[in-house]
Amino acid sequence: MKGYYTACVTLLVTLCVANVVEGHGRLTEPPGRSTAWRFGFKTPPNYNDNELFCGGLGRQHKINGGRCGVCGDPWDVPTPRANEDGGRYGRGVIVRKYYQGETIDVSVDITANHNGRFWFRLCPADGEVNQECFDRHVLHIEGSGDSWELVNNATGLYKFRVRLPENVTCERCVLQWDWTAGNQWNICPDGRGRRGCGPQETFRGCADISIA
Repeated sequence: MKGYYTACVTLLVTLCVANVVEGHGRLTEPPGRSTAWRFGFKTPPNYNDNELFCGGLGRQHKINGGRCGVCGDPWDVPTPRANEDGGRYGRGVIVRKYYQGETIDVSVDITANHNGRFWFRLCPADGEVNQECFDRHVLHIEGSGDSWELVNNATGLYKFRVRLPENVTCERCVLQWDWTAGNQWNICPDGRGRRGCGPQETFRGCADISIA
């Protein structure tokens, strides 16, 4: 009987751990650097491509002061980080070709829903690819504006129509998906406790594209 209970406890712990480390989301259209292998590109596979969450809530906010790599890697790892230019997955493989001003299809596969808000940004790769560059080109999401709020609890594929800038062409640009989650309970500026206030998890993905 003791062995039976031990086995049950072990199974329960295993299931709990599996639930904790379950992935959260990945950029699938255009395919992100860690995800391109799933679409036939000859890039290194990342079987945890839905876990680009800056190392997790505690690491991002308690260790790194809220900072995150531009493509979802933990801030405190050596550069080049795995998903950034020159890193293991940052090979510069062009996965989609577009035209300036085009409205393109973008999709994100959510595997664990944490609510929050999405942004899509663009950075030409002819200079340093950093967050300041991405912030200069926040892309318009059709029917929503500069960002989109994830208010339901559904998992699966979320599809968007996103407009590229009229005045940007590039042999290689990096498209960034940025998701600030909203499921953590914290004290809001009005002094009340609510979900979505205070430090939240961040998830990111980067895809290499060209714009003619």
